[in-house]
Amino acid sequence: MFSGLKVLIGFAAAGLFPALDLSLDWEYRIIRQAKDLGPNSFAPQSYYPQTRKFAFLSCGIIIFVTFVLLLLLWRDMLWLMAQDQETVVLPELLRSIFWEVLFVMGTFLSLTLVSVLSYARNLKLLFGNQTSVLEMVSRGLLGTKVPVVTNDEFAIIAEHTNVMIDRLVERERMSRGLELARQIQANLLPKSSPLLPGVQVFGSSLFCDETGGDFYEYLVRDGEDGPELVIMVGDVTGHGVGSALLMTSVRAYMKAHLLNIGDLAEVMKRTNELIFRDVAGSGLFVTVFLFSYSPSGRQARWVSAGHDPAVYHSFGRDECVELQGKDIPLGVAPQWEYRLLAACLEPGVLLLGTDGIWEAMNADNAMFGKKRLQRALAENLNSTPQEITSLIFSEVEMFTEAARIEDDRTVVIARLT
Repeated sequence: MFSGLKVLIGFAAAGLFPALDLSLDWEYRIIRQAKDLGPNSFAPQSYYPQTRKFAFLSCGIIIFVTFVLLLLLWRDMLWLMAQDQETVVLPELLRSIFWEVLFVMGTFLSLTLVSVLSYARNLKLLFGNQTSVLEMVSRGLLGTKVPVVTNDEFAIIAEHTNVMIDRLVERERMSRGLELARQIQANLLPKSSPLLPGVQVFGSSLFCDETGGDFYEYLVRDGEDGPELVIMVGDVTGHGVGSALLMTSVRAYMKAHLLNIGDLAEVMKRTNELIFRDVAGSGLFVTVFLFSYSPSGRQARWVSAGHDPAVYHSFGRDECVELQGKDIPLGVAPQWEYRLLAACLEPGVLLLGTDGIWEAMNADNAMFGKKRLQRALAENLNSTPQEITSLIFSEVEMFTEAARIEDDRTVVIARLT
C-alpha cells in the first residue's frame, strides 16, 4: 500500500510543480511578447481574479505538502511499531526520521520557492507594464497603451487605463480644436481704434471658457451727419462653443447690414429676422447694444436689443448718464420693430459692456455692481480708453479675489471729444 502511495505522491510532486512552473513561464513569455509588440491586445471574455488564483495555489500547495508529511509520519510510526524494541536504537531511528522529513520538506520548499519567485516575476512585469504607461501618460505621451494579456484584475485595470488614454487623446484633440477656435474668435475682434478725428476706442473680452459668447466691433462709415463711429457690443446666452458659433453669425450679419443700411433700427430688425431662423427651438437669444456717433455734430444714435444700458460720462458733469433702450433680445420675436433713440452728447467717455463685469461675484456672493463700474469710469476720465479698460478688469479681478470666471467679461471704452 505504502509503496503505491510513494509512487503516486512521487508522480504528483514530479508533475505538479514542473507543470506550475511551465504555466508561469508560459504566462511570462506572453506578457513579454505583448509588451514588445505594443498596444495590440485582446479583451478577455471571462475574468478569473488574481486573488483567487493565489488562494487556490497557496492552499493547494499547503494541503499537498501537509498530506505528504502526514503520510510520511504515519508510515514511520507504523515502521517503529513493527520493530523489535530490544534491538532498536531509538536515537538512530529518530535521527533517520528527522533527516527523511527534512529532505522531503526541503524538496517541497525549494519547489514552492521556485513557483513563488516565478509568480512574483510575472506580477512585477504586469505592474511594470501598467506603471510605465501611466508614467508616459503623466508626461503627456498618449501613444502607448497597456497590453491586456491576462484574465484577472490586471486585465480590468489595463482596459480602464486604455479607455482613459483614448478619452485623453480625444480630449486633447478637442482642446486643440478649441484653442484654434479661440484664436479665430480673437482675430475677429478689432485690434485698434478706427481712424476718425475726435474719437478713440478700445475694447477687450475675457472668456470663461476657451471660447465665449461675448463680442464687440467698431467701425467707421458714412452717416447722415458725415463720418460716424459705429460700436456694437453683444452677449449670447450661455458660453462655450455653441455661443461662439452664434456670436460669429450675429457679428457677421450685423456688420454686413451696417455697411449697406444707414438706419440702426433697420439693421437690428434684419439681423433679428436672420438670427431667429438660426436659433429657432434652441432657447438661445442674443442681447446687443448698437451705437453710432458723428463727431461733426456730436449726434449719437443707438438701439438696444435687450442689452444693459451704455454709460456715458461727460467731461463737464459729475454724474453718469445711462443710454437706455427697452427692446427685446435678438432671436425672440422675428417681426419685432426696434426703435432708434438719439441724443446730442457733450465731449466725454462712453462705456459699453456685458453683465459678466458688474455681475462678477466675490467669496461673499456680493456683486461688483454698476456703481463700482461707474465710479471707476468717473475717476479716470482723463485716461486713455485702453488704460480705463485695463483698470476695470483689474478692479473686477481684485474684487473677486481672482476667483474662477463664471461668465464672459467684455468692456468697450470710447473717448468722444
